Amino acid sequence: MLALSHRSLLNKTFIADGIFSLVVGTILIADAGPLAALVGPALSPTAIVALGMGLLLWGAFHVISARNGGPTALAARISIAGDILWEIASLVILALAYASLTATGIGLIIVAMIGVADFLFLKLRGAFQAGMRQAA
Repeated sequence: MLALSHRSLLNKTFIADGIFSLVVGTILIADAGPLAALVGPALSPTAIVALGMGLLLWGAFHVISARNGGPTALAARISIAGDILWEIASLVILALAYASLTATGIGLIIVAMIGVADFLFLKLRGAFQAGMRQAA
């Protein structure tokens, strides 16, 4: 069991992002076909599997980085940059593939953007609290 009470906000956020990414990545891989049908022709099952595999790597990075005293400043920078890139990529997909997305697909992308923005905010706040001003 994880003892969370003594961990920093940044460390707790890394653990939460890691676990969430591992769970969602597994779901994307396991249900790529039905999810592709929900999202629309803009994203193929292969693209959804690739996204799921990327989330598994992302989740593992966060869980490993949160061990042994928490994430380093470099890990925080990488994570923050990754979240920002996710937001940009999501906006690009919405802009370029809007006509090929279903309403459900658009909604799922927006919900994912909100979730990533929440993790990003907590990472920035946690990095600031940990004195990693250069990371934030």
